[in-house]
Amino acid sequence: MTKKIELLAPAGNYAAFLAAVENGADAVYMGGKLLNARQFAGNFEDEELQKAIDYAHVRGVRILLTLNTLVLDSEMQEAVEYAARAYEMGADAFIIQDAGLAANLKKAVSGIPIHASTQMTVYNLEGVRALEKAGFERVVLARELGIGEIREICRNTGLEIEIFVHGALCISYSGQCLMSSMIGGRSGNRGKCAQPCRMYYSLARDGKNLKSSYLLSPKDICYIDHLAELVDAGVASFKIEGRMKSPEYVATVVGIYRKYLDLLRQEQRKLPGETPVGANQKQISGPGVSEQDRHQLLQSFNRGGFSKGYLLGKTGPDMMAYHKPKNWGTYLGTALARDRSTNSVKIRLENTLGNGDGIEIWSGKVCEESPGGIITKIVLDGGKQVKRANSGDTVWVSVIRGNIEKGSRVYKTSDKEMLEQAAASFAKPSRKADIKAAFKMKAGKLPELILEDFNGNIVSARGDSLPEKAVNRPLTGDRISEQLKKMGSTPFNVVELKIEMDNDIVISISELNNIRRRAAELLENKRVLAGKPKHGLQNNPTYFPGNMHNYHEKMPVDTADLSYNLKRPKISAMFYHVNRDMELDRVNADRLYIPLKDILDRDTGEQITKVRSKGKEVYAYIPAVIRGKQTELLIKNARTVREKTDGFLAGNIGVGELLRDVLGENVKLMGDYTLNVLNSSTLDFFKEAGYKGAALSYELNLTQLASIACPGDFEAEIGVYGRIPVMTSEYCPVGGSVGNAAPHRCGTECKNGVFHLKDRKNAAFLVRCDCLDCRSTIFNSDILFAPDLLDDICKTGAAYLRMSFVDETSQEVYDIVNLHRDMIEGGRNTPSAQRTMEIIRNRGITKGHLQRGV
Repeated sequence: MTKKIELLAPAGNYAAFLAAVENGADAVYMGGKLLNARQFAGNFEDEELQKAIDYAHVRGVRILLTLNTLVLDSEMQEAVEYAARAYEMGADAFIIQDAGLAANLKKAVSGIPIHASTQMTVYNLEGVRALEKAGFERVVLARELGIGEIREICRNTGLEIEIFVHGALCISYSGQCLMSSMIGGRSGNRGKCAQPCRMYYSLARDGKNLKSSYLLSPKDICYIDHLAELVDAGVASFKIEGRMKSPEYVATVVGIYRKYLDLLRQEQRKLPGETPVGANQKQISGPGVSEQDRHQLLQSFNRGGFSKGYLLGKTGPDMMAYHKPKNWGTYLGTALARDRSTNSVKIRLENTLGNGDGIEIWSGKVCEESPGGIITKIVLDGGKQVKRANSGDTVWVSVIRGNIEKGSRVYKTSDKEMLEQAAASFAKPSRKADIKAAFKMKAGKLPELILEDFNGNIVSARGDSLPEKAVNRPLTGDRISEQLKKMGSTPFNVVELKIEMDNDIVISISELNNIRRRAAELLENKRVLAGKPKHGLQNNPTYFPGNMHNYHEKMPVDTADLSYNLKRPKISAMFYHVNRDMELDRVNADRLYIPLKDILDRDTGEQITKVRSKGKEVYAYIPAVIRGKQTELLIKNARTVREKTDGFLAGNIGVGELLRDVLGENVKLMGDYTLNVLNSSTLDFFKEAGYKGAALSYELNLTQLASIACPGDFEAEIGVYGRIPVMTSEYCPVGGSVGNAAPHRCGTECKNGVFHLKDRKNAAFLVRCDCLDCRSTIFNSDILFAPDLLDDICKTGAAYLRMSFVDETSQEVYDIVNLHRDMIEGGRNTPSAQRTMEIIRNRGITKGHLQRGV
């Protein structure tokens, strides 16, 4: 452990910030009121943000500001100006999701440090390298990576690597989830996720329900037992999730992780010599975690215990909280009886219980609200009232209302004593920075105290009067040392003190205290100033989108006036798989996107040759997430695929970089919608990166699409038909629910029928499984289809309009493409067109965000 690992804590409000700092965080990440992925947290106004930055810097803590949402063109200038202002305040780095925002910040604000959010979906070394080229200093890796993948990335990059070690786990790859956005209009990419993954679903095969539960709700992760391995892997920052959590939660979890990181560091110091990255695992196994600390982590928040996520491989249903998506608490005991007259419940305890603790009594029925509440009275079975009872006691507790059955399990959802201890840990400032001090007292000279921190900041303060000759008892070095080390309420701790003084002279203790106080104030101010940028900011308005693209001024500002004079767009057809009876040359599209495995299929390969001979383009579709066997398949066959096709549709920045590594810089790339192009700056980012074009985000409305999809040599593409993938997950809900999926045990049930997840409104979301790497994609219940808006879409300037196909028959594919071709060319009232539209409408349709946006 040659380098101190950063412990990065969350703060959704100022109290949580204090909890993080006072319990040992090396850095705190927080959001302002603008563009952060937790819009429903308290967040920080500018004045409060400045206060937090100064408080943190004095105590040696860094502040990372989250700007980790996607940005609209109309917001870009404000976003850059806000970041510049926060940087001037002293924010140490900015966590970014939007590639266009990152590019603008690097151009507009000199020296600004940017970190890639996990929302950028970086899961391979190539993705890290692409972001290094773009000027990022740190990457937060996708939470789906295993320890081996993390180690491989860390050892092959100069960028800092950050990972989540504790807290909530998204079931979808972050940045690839549109479920909340498409269902209710609350976009996770805009910081407003409604967490539909925590809702109740039924898994159906061929229309028949197989299992009903919280099928997409994972447990929180906890890597407290694997800190040594992660340090050895080369991780620079350990991140705790929880900006929506309470300050007491932050205090408890940060304090425990601080404890074991410090213990680990102490262990490493005992080893002979330095411990390099990659040392023997047994040598750095790390300290054991006490049961008390495990219990406190669980009591703070858990969903049926913790999981290791994907750190040690896939664990299938073991990582899921099927029975309840909220906090479980810790198991308390069993309900034995109920007295309705006093609203009391008799419980046999297997844990301690005190007045003020919260409990919940499980009915055993999924989706049913469980009775519970805060305990106000505890009576032992013999009749004695107590404030606290122990494991093994049988007690009557009140007040508890609701239906309670004998034998029900009881959980303690909150522990008053633990919460009070957590709150006390940050009630008063106690975090101190270590400093060195030197005191000089010479006859005929003003006494002087020099303070120096370990960052090179030095200050000195002198007394107001000269020392006097001692009449009775001179001031000893020990007495001076004792007084100067009394830093009291200051944020400093003197760890080294040198005293240089003449004999037989004296100053008053009050004078000595004044010198100490003055020096501490000077050092505090200097540490605050040291945290500000040392170079001038160069906010250059020419970098902002409104001035970067002259064509913006020509574009319409209202969807009712989309009258820009453009040639009609071409048509692309996107296939998530190719039906066995598909005749690709009958698909009346100008470009086809075909999955890699289908291109490698002999029959499909022959069809592709035929299609291209007719002047149509064929691109190989590479999804947003490819790992393991899929990556091997791509690398092995990339050159063959390039010969058979016109280019590649890359769904991830790491995919594009991988293709360049294998095929060279001249490989023809189109970016998929999963690159999250929400503004013209991001479009430019990928243009400058060598992409030929990109599909625009499904979260844009017509006006926004029109402001981005302008004519030129960069091809913008807009989706106009299809089931939109709303979630890409390393977890398989089919295998996890009915296929017994876990390491080496997947039953491949996904091959035995068509599977859907049904919500409480009976909306059915198609589930498609990739058996090569056991990954799943969930598609929207409704089909994107807006024929009444097609004329306006055609006027946006898009080069291509895309139709996507996943569960349509081959004949339906032909008809739907022909329908859109006819509509683009002005014919939509033919009997054939009307029949096709009726078939589509009967399946359930949506206009997506074309009229609302996010």
